[in-house]
Amino acid sequence: MKKLWIFYIALCAVGWVCADTTIDPSHPYAYGANIGWLTARADGTNGAAIGQAYCTGYVWSADCGWICLGNGPTNGWQYSNLSSNDWGVNHDGEGNLSGYAYGANIGWINFEQTYGQPQIDLLTGNLDGYVWGANVGWIGLSNTYAYVRTDTLAAGPDSDGDGIPDPWEYRMAGNLGTLSDGGRDVDNDGVPDAQEYPADTDPTDIGDLLAMTDIRRQSDTNRLTWTIRQTRFYELQQATALTGSVVWTDSGLGQVSPDPGPSMTREIVDTSATTRFYRVQASIPLSE
Repeated sequence: MKKLWIFYIALCAVGWVCADTTIDPSHPYAYGANIGWLTARADGTNGAAIGQAYCTGYVWSADCGWICLGNGPTNGWQYSNLSSNDWGVNHDGEGNLSGYAYGANIGWINFEQTYGQPQIDLLTGNLDGYVWGANVGWIGLSNTYAYVRTDTLAAGPDSDGDGIPDPWEYRMAGNLGTLSDGGRDVDNDGVPDAQEYPADTDPTDIGDLLAMTDIRRQSDTNRLTWTIRQTRFYELQQATALTGSVVWTDSGLGQVSPDPGPSMTREIVDTSATTRFYRVQASIPLSE
């Protein structure tokens, strides 16, 4: 009888680089019927920076001047858009943009998910949908001739130098002192704080971690289920042994986007090996 074994779950840590703008120089253009072309790359230094949690920087319009996407939220990870010193465009990590940009010559530009639905394709970085300004009408982020693309999603600053971006620390712990690298595991779930970031699991909750929840063998097919986040991609890897120099290879699925819901299931046809070990790697979309 062929045997199927599950070994462990591995997290793929990914680094980040803070850039002046994340916008692809070949694809910076949005268009408004009432104001013409806008460039999200601006002059290359002051252009838009699309982040994992929020946006900063500027969009430039020859007709309207500079449009600011925000200068960083006061709580460190998300604009409230409820006060004069805390406004900007948020990213929910799943590709949806919401909040307000502002141009001194045109007023507020609304990013909302009811009508305009401005979004980022987390696989390609392409932006789509529309944003609305009461004084300028609709502005399309993509059309037949051009579209805006972000090459990366900025992780944000790491002001305490602990290897974990500030926005994620603020969202998960409310401060920069609770979590750290160096092997600290606040919730004692066996996964260090810094390794929960690539999986977007809560480092303060012992029950929240990347894990296999079901594994079955049916004929020549291995059926595996694991927990997911809509903010991450996954790769299912396999090996035939754990001794010696273990060689992990892709299971054949490649990088996969998460299914809707809290878990995903994939089936692997396997007629050759008598024993198979699996692990899952979570990775951050559009990270460097």
